[in-house]
Amino acid sequence: MPWWTFGVVVWVGYGGLLVAVLWAIANRWGPALDRAIDRCARAVMAVTPTAFAAGTSAAAVLLGAGVSIYCYAGRGFSGDEMAMTWHAQMLVAGHLAIPATAHPEFFNAVSVLDYDGRWFSQYPIGGPALIALGLAMRAVWLVGPLLLGLATWQLYRFVRRVFGEETGRAATLLFVLSPFVLVLGATQMNHTPAMAFTVLALAELAAWDDSAARGRLRHAALLGVAVGCVALVRPLDAALVALPIGLFQLVRALRDVGRWPSILVQGVAGAIPVAILLWANARTTGAPLLFGYDAAHGPAHAIGFHVDPTGVPHTPTRGLVYASGYLMRFDRFLFEWPLPALLVVCLTLTTLRRASRWDTLLLALVGSFLAGYAAYWHNGFFDGPRFLFPVAPVLVLYAARLAEGAGSVAHPTRRRVGRALVPACVLCAWVVPLSFSSVPGRLSAQREQRTKLKTDVVAQAADAGVTNAVVFVREPWRGRLLARLRGLGVRQFDAEQIVDATDACALQIALDEADAPSADDPTVRRARVLARARSAGAATVQPGMLAESQLARAPGGPYTPRCRDEAASDTLGTMPYALFLRDQRVGRDGRLGGSVVWARDLGPRDTLLQPEFGSRRWYLYKPARSLQGKAEFIPLP
Repeated sequence: MPWWTFGVVVWVGYGGLLVAVLWAIANRWGPALDRAIDRCARAVMAVTPTAFAAGTSAAAVLLGAGVSIYCYAGRGFSGDEMAMTWHAQMLVAGHLAIPATAHPEFFNAVSVLDYDGRWFSQYPIGGPALIALGLAMRAVWLVGPLLLGLATWQLYRFVRRVFGEETGRAATLLFVLSPFVLVLGATQMNHTPAMAFTVLALAELAAWDDSAARGRLRHAALLGVAVGCVALVRPLDAALVALPIGLFQLVRALRDVGRWPSILVQGVAGAIPVAILLWANARTTGAPLLFGYDAAHGPAHAIGFHVDPTGVPHTPTRGLVYASGYLMRFDRFLFEWPLPALLVVCLTLTTLRRASRWDTLLLALVGSFLAGYAAYWHNGFFDGPRFLFPVAPVLVLYAARLAEGAGSVAHPTRRRVGRALVPACVLCAWVVPLSFSSVPGRLSAQREQRTKLKTDVVAQAADAGVTNAVVFVREPWRGRLLARLRGLGVRQFDAEQIVDATDACALQIALDEADAPSADDPTVRRARVLARARSAGAATVQPGMLAESQLARAPGGPYTPRCRDEAASDTLGTMPYALFLRDQRVGRDGRLGGSVVWARDLGPRDTLLQPEFGSRRWYLYKPARSLQGKAEFIPLP
């Protein structure tokens, strides 16, 4: 994390200054500070519980929607979102999967499978299904914010029942004002529903814990459905949530045997979403317990300590580094405060008088996610530790409880600083527009990232009057080589290693030669392509290139006119193909349809699509040179 050293300097200087100012105010005008804090608390508590729940939930929806539009232009722009949106397009058309195309290299993308003749994404069905609901409503950008509203409501339900009304309101307000919650929650990634259903599970667990026998059955059923819904979107998250909750319930049931029937009801209710998940797996990968990402990447993708799909050993030491990194990222991204977030959380834990069983549960939940994702080989990041998003509300809660903990401090100045610290940090984060440690700076940075991927290509085609068309999209040469390899059945991570270690021109020549009619088995064909390409000798990635355009060259390797044409096409404007696949339409017959079919431009090979799409007009997409420019659709003969 290259920003860490600078972050420490900011926290020591900026945060130290804030603490010094608060200390001076608390020391000089302590009673006045107490009265001001008490007045604010009374104003918050004066709102009825129903109005507070409705108001904060609505605020979460509105803020999330604003972030979705401002930062992401209302569109999913990460690879995960694009793949799930493409799968959602299939669901909207009435298909769990669609037949694979005859020439998949024109249409394939990372995280999208062409598996056993079926075409679908690698993600559990719950994520694409939620996006499909948004597509059907023509407001896909609103799905994440609505889930944020649900999470806000359920967090308030849980905390007020377990820790009291005042703490419930403080935690809920802080949750709504967390930039990490808003920035990640406003996306179309499956972390948002995982977090929302996790908080729902906690709220129902608290209700189950103190309900009479009759109401207990209802809360147990909702708890089971909530954990099952987590499994629908992120099965590993569901296991990490179920483990501490299950242990909590086991201890409770051992002391009160009358709770066992409700736990049985909970298991039956939770099995319903899980059954849907397994059914969807059977209809896509062909086996209920085979998930899309395992089918795409093989056993190396699984959780555990082993050689990962990139060929790097994932060891316990590496897992510990990952866990440490996730916590360090929380320091910055959870709140964007002048002080590191976990410092405030730790201050709370040291000032609280004693730990309740609910504290044990919540900290066990955080530990469960840390251990689970330490054992997972991929180091997930999206403007923060995205894999730990479901436990972000727990950390928010403990930051919000600092004032409660400070109430037990005998020293009056320290007590007052503890009570005022969180509100002061929130005010600084939202009002002082620094590029580091501020909400405006974070939102602005997110808005400026990867702007090319937020392009509305459907609107561009409509403005240009392009209908009943096939539009070819130039992807960087690296992307075209990866697509060709995937079309031969090479797994994505294997394909990336091949492109990084093989002369690009030699690989292009070998792939073109493989187009010749042949009766060879696909495995034999792949082996022949790789052997032919590697005959050019050892190759190294050329320096000074963007990651999406990186190519390897071997000393003295071939450079034919065909390769010169491929290299030259990169200078004419390229775009990642996945963002066009995101807007691809599917017909009721399960085939590519809609007004425009978007295809990857593969040069002379484009004629292979003539039998299927020859009745449409053909265009070449030329992206705008700037955000203010206009894309061109060049007619092809």
